[in-house]
Amino acid sequence: MKKNLGFYLLLMLVSGMFCLWRTPPIRAAEKISFRYSLLEFSLPVASLEAYAKTGEIDRYLRSYLKSASPQELIRLRELLNYQIDIGQTKVYRFFNSSIGKNILQYSGNFIQASPTQNGFYGLRSAFILAAGEPDGLSLLNILRHFPSKTIYINGEDSLNLAHTLIEAVTQTQKAIAAIQNQADLEIQSKPQVDFTQQPDIRKAGTFTWKQKTITFDDTQRNRSFNASLYRPQVSTSKSIPTIIVSPGLGADGSSFDYLGQHLASYGFAVIIVDHPGSDRLRVENFFKGINREIIEAEEFIARPGDISYMLDELQRRELTNPSPNNRLNLERVGMIGHSLGAYTALALAGAELNLEHLQQSCQEDTNAPDYLNFSLLFQCVAAELSTTENYQLFDPRIKAVFALNPMNSLVFGQQGLSKIQVPVTFVAGGEDVVTPALLEQFIPFTWLESPHKYLLSIDKGSHTYESINNFYSTGNINRSQNLSQKLSQNYLQAITLAFMKNYLVKNNDYQIFLNSGYAQFISHDSLKLNLVNSLNEDKFKIDE
Repeated sequence: MKKNLGFYLLLMLVSGMFCLWRTPPIRAAEKISFRYSLLEFSLPVASLEAYAKTGEIDRYLRSYLKSASPQELIRLRELLNYQIDIGQTKVYRFFNSSIGKNILQYSGNFIQASPTQNGFYGLRSAFILAAGEPDGLSLLNILRHFPSKTIYINGEDSLNLAHTLIEAVTQTQKAIAAIQNQADLEIQSKPQVDFTQQPDIRKAGTFTWKQKTITFDDTQRNRSFNASLYRPQVSTSKSIPTIIVSPGLGADGSSFDYLGQHLASYGFAVIIVDHPGSDRLRVENFFKGINREIIEAEEFIARPGDISYMLDELQRRELTNPSPNNRLNLERVGMIGHSLGAYTALALAGAELNLEHLQQSCQEDTNAPDYLNFSLLFQCVAAELSTTENYQLFDPRIKAVFALNPMNSLVFGQQGLSKIQVPVTFVAGGEDVVTPALLEQFIPFTWLESPHKYLLSIDKGSHTYESINNFYSTGNINRSQNLSQKLSQNYLQAITLAFMKNYLVKNNDYQIFLNSGYAQFISHDSLKLNLVNSLNEDKFKIDE
């Protein structure tokens, strides 16, 4: 891997500038200068432009790419030609928010307008102006609009970052291999099941359902929100098992319609919540300039509060139902959450905020984003919460949690996650750049002390599972991405059903689907799936 360091340094610059997010500039960058101690070497921007356009590697670029594999060369060219169709105003709003400024400040330490000048203002100007180009935001447009003839790269910091990037990629691959090995061991240790002779739980169940929107008005918290209820049409004296879904930042209830409909067809009532301080409308208002920040610290408290209030209110409303039949079971509730919604679910299940550790960690890093863990930008927002308040987020009615791509490593930490005692599943995507699998799921999974825990790993999975727009989506969804999303949804429909049937309804017939053998049975080569219930961190631990 070390022989490719020059390539990875260049790749880090290319992809790193994209992790940040008309008038002609006074100047345009003509070269990129890498400075390390007394050494300095340069790369003309024209070399990158020629390679992006024709694939030609000139003598300047050859020294960086001589050790790169054909696949790596293709990847670099794709990044150079990649365009994001995003409005100039949105880019301006983002980079004037606290999170956007933190990204620029940190990035400006090694992408500089001069050897002694942080690149904060140059980067912000370049991104905003590049977004106004007819062909959209692209790396080459950013370079063309950088307000200096030379972009200086702090070699020491950049090399350290490149080394860390290489190490993280290696460790993630190592962890995925460890999960595969663990899955193989679990398959060998358990009786073989012929799943072709079992019901196909990926297909819809037999119940019909009705959908309606419910409005909640919490006057005490001055917070109103909607929820979408999928209610199965059943006739039984028993109460209806109930699952709540909490979407991620910038998403709304429609993000998980596919899951709500599937679970409802098997007899679950599913309630998908819109959280007003972090839903799609909130993000849209942010980009319109109505809200200055994408998310406020109070949202980390308000989201769990939405769920507890909703359960209280639904219990009150259900009591007004003249028939004792077909009432929702609101004492044993399952919880599904994605990203920030997964944080919400874990908090309600008993995970405790570790604010002192969070504040110390975020302060030590001067609120700088970790390029390997974008979610820390959002977790550090919660550091603004008061440590003198006694936040009680736990709700004993939550009896099982399915956490998709949770952000949790810093806001809870090992101490906070270890408090969860209900059954819990972590879902991880091997190519998730928002909540990286290694740092936010694989390692935190080993901190869980619940006697019933599962790790569902989708090797090439991303952060999102739906094609609709959300905060993390650029709108550039191709055919293979749509196929991956459909496969991911298929996996989630089956495993969430088995998990909730087993632990919420206590139907042991579904236990056979909660094992490595079933995950292997439904897995596709293009999007490999593994399910394990234990993992040894020593097999993939990051070296200190």
